[in-house]
Amino acid sequence: MKVVFASHGSLGDLVPFLEIGKVLRARGHTALVATHSAHRGAVEGAGLLFAPMRPDRPHDPAFHRRFMNPLRGPAFVYRNFLVPAIRESDRDLTAATEGADILVSVTLALAAPLVAARRGLPWLSAAFQPAMLYSAIDPPKLAMLPLVRGWADYNRRVLAYAEKGVEAWARPLAAYRAAEGLGDYAAHPAFRGQHSPEGVLALYSPLFGTVPADAPAGTVQTGQVLQSTPAGERLAPSLSAFLADGPPPVVFTLGSASAHVARRFFAASAAAAARLGVRALLLVGRAENAAGLPQRDGLMVAETAPYQAVFPQAAAVVHQGGIGTIALAMAAGAPMVCVPFAHDQPDNAARAVRAGVARIVPRWRYGVSAAPALADVLADEAMREAARSAARTITAERGAERAADVILAHAAARLS
Repeated sequence: MKVVFASHGSLGDLVPFLEIGKVLRARGHTALVATHSAHRGAVEGAGLLFAPMRPDRPHDPAFHRRFMNPLRGPAFVYRNFLVPAIRESDRDLTAATEGADILVSVTLALAAPLVAARRGLPWLSAAFQPAMLYSAIDPPKLAMLPLVRGWADYNRRVLAYAEKGVEAWARPLAAYRAAEGLGDYAAHPAFRGQHSPEGVLALYSPLFGTVPADAPAGTVQTGQVLQSTPAGERLAPSLSAFLADGPPPVVFTLGSASAHVARRFFAASAAAAARLGVRALLLVGRAENAAGLPQRDGLMVAETAPYQAVFPQAAAVVHQGGIGTIALAMAAGAPMVCVPFAHDQPDNAARAVRAGVARIVPRWRYGVSAAPALADVLADEAMREAARSAARTITAERGAERAADVILAHAAARLS
């Protein structure tokens, strides 16, 4: 079969599809990923086919500052970036799905429902984190939605008000869909309308939450899709030497998106490590984030390194709360300090806390709270044991294999 994945967003919005694609390829199927051009190297490096799908993410600091704004970021991404390019996205994904047997899409791939409807393609949507199900029963912790755990009726009203409040976001999409003869959306495309009526892949571990009763019909939880280490990839010799030359360090990182708006995160991290007298590895993401950082014994600065290889050697991990970063820290049995920036990160972090493997420090308090919070985590034996238990659970889930099974079975059933 030919399986097409449609993705927009950061690297974290791509990795699960790459891992499922590798499984499909190993089984003799074709996996193609349609995404913006910045991810071409990651797709082809995974051995999968790449197809461009606009809009391309600009290399512009101002864009990333607006994208990562906790309150206004979602509106900016939707109204100023994705929706104005819907015609181009539609054309690109239409071309990419030529000869496809099934389409699988993530939240921000707004062209997916259009292309699936026009081509009559089997279509599954994917949720990489629980927040994207917008459940009233298991409500996400999001900056722009004042939902409350345990208050399902109240949450349903809030979600209804939220959809009404952002109706303007959907109008250009609805107009384009109508002009293409595809009818109206069944639900708001930024909320439940993003998901396929044929089924949803919940590509995350039950450690973050099981599928709630009010999830879209046909939601299947596969377990966590963990990022694997590419064949032949090795740590830089200098990094390997640092990791071997002393006690396990604390690893500080912000992932691929938050690193664009790091501000003083890494300076505060270096200061916290020095205050506690612990070794530290700072994965700064971008060369600019290394400017002005101190040089001292027990501190190493690198732009990036594979988390799968580094986290198992860490005393703890301090990060932005991306779902993939949390999952890899869990798989490594490493306790965490989460410093959420925007989007789904506050919810992911809250779920890690409920799993007993993390503590949260608000971004605005990180400078003064980093060292005390990190000291508490390093001394918390109960958290360390919870992290070891989480590692045993999450590494046994084999989410990519389960997701591949569901995708192939769905395509076969629709095509038979």
